[in-house]
Amino acid sequence: MTNYEQQRAIDACTASDNADRFIGKGGSKKVASKVASMILANGFIGAMAFAISNEREGHEAVFVAILEHLRKSKLDYGLGTEDCRNFLRNLSEAPSDVLRAVTDESLAYLNYLRRFAKPGKDEEDEE
Repeated sequence: MTNYEQQRAIDACTASDNADRFIGKGGSKKVASKVASMILANGFIGAMAFAISNEREGHEAVFVAILEHLRKSKLDYGLGTEDCRNFLRNLSEAPSDVLRAVTDESLAYLNYLRRFAKPGKDEEDEE
């Protein structure tokens, strides 16, 4: 049996194997880091709404990874993690403690995901 920290690490490592999903404009894979900042600044619902409307930047792919993690960890609160739009709609109607729990778990998961996502070519050039 794994604890939540182990499950976060496993899911983030698995998601990062498909890190091409997180490629943003210009080949950057910093999108996972940007999503965490967006959640802190705008809240989970606001950040997810932006990601859904801005598909080409890779933000929605990060939220898809978050939803996969929530489903695997059984922390989705029955909100339906199959589709970002439906999840967002259901989360908007959920009690505030569910929103808070989803936000906290998502930020904890993103701490692992952004570490496992490999840097893009433009990030290597900066170093």
